[in-house]
Amino acid sequence: MEIIYLAEGDNLVFAGKENMETVSSLYLAPHYMSNGDELCEIKNVFTKEKYRRRGNMDTLMKEAFQCMQSECEAYTFLRPMEEKYFLPYGFVPVEEHEGIRINGLRLSDDLLKDANETGNDFHVLVKDSEDYLIHPVNEEDAEWVAKFMNEYCEKNSDLYIVQSGHTVLNIQKSCKDRGGNLYAIKCKDETVCVFAYSLVKQEIVNEEKKKSTRFSDKRVAFAICKEGFKKEDLFLNDPERNVIMARIIDVKTMLARVRCPKEFVMVLRIFDERIVENAGLYVLHCGPMGGNLTAIRIGDEQMKNAEGERLSAEGEITIENLARFLFGFRKAEDCFKIYVKAKEEECFANLNALKCFEKPYILCD
Repeated sequence: MEIIYLAEGDNLVFAGKENMETVSSLYLAPHYMSNGDELCEIKNVFTKEKYRRRGNMDTLMKEAFQCMQSECEAYTFLRPMEEKYFLPYGFVPVEEHEGIRINGLRLSDDLLKDANETGNDFHVLVKDSEDYLIHPVNEEDAEWVAKFMNEYCEKNSDLYIVQSGHTVLNIQKSCKDRGGNLYAIKCKDETVCVFAYSLVKQEIVNEEKKKSTRFSDKRVAFAICKEGFKKEDLFLNDPERNVIMARIIDVKTMLARVRCPKEFVMVLRIFDERIVENAGLYVLHCGPMGGNLTAIRIGDEQMKNAEGERLSAEGEITIENLARFLFGFRKAEDCFKIYVKAKEEECFANLNALKCFEKPYILCD
């Protein structure tokens, strides 16, 4: 399989071709994060059915990882339809959003279809008390919608994608491509919610065993709501979760994001089967006044301290569990293996005092 690199808008496309036919592809979509990181999201992962289980996606993922590592990107993330396909590449769930759907009795198909086609507002009266104005977001709204989204995320999380008018319009396009749209909800002239929805793709097999595709059920990708807005007025709970998966790309860059409240020293072995440059023994250090963590990868010949004494690892962790821990998805006790039983309590207490991304909030689109 030959790999072709293409630019599509802001995105870098990795396309695998055989006999001039694109058989597999993925996109790296750049984002600016609230902590100042510039990193890529992996999107539009696809392999044609007859070319699956040949290792094509393994090849593209490896290329994408190398590309991001050459830029010293700390991590990447994706928003999967099915988690199981990305677990072998070292991705793990680090964030979950409550699943919700549109209440079709309040926001009917006819009202939404008309608003999508015409761009016109419509009203929904709930319980003879709340009058909601449902407004399809347009190009002129993009900047204030981005501001509304950023203010919510800043208040409720410590890691999020910084939205701009440009990214808002990209979200809207993504929703429209799947039969949905991006809306603002107003009550008494105040914006109380911004939500994005798309239609759920379902594959149907008929009696002749022929496959067809249809779209049904209006699933909400995200709903950013002001405090006090009652989601239940317009939305229904959905048992399906919206999951964000993350993968550490460069261990040293990622660990440099960790904040230490006090002095910290640890020798840690990290395992990574996919990105071998990440695997190895690391000395983690932060000075007496606290601050950001420093991680130094060392070889066997360097495993001595200033006094010439040989260093030995105090514990180990897989790259998957390191992501779970640093994104606040799991506690140290569930992620690290400490070699000396008598030191477990002290090590876990010191590790749990480290701060990285406690409350990430990455929007699904």
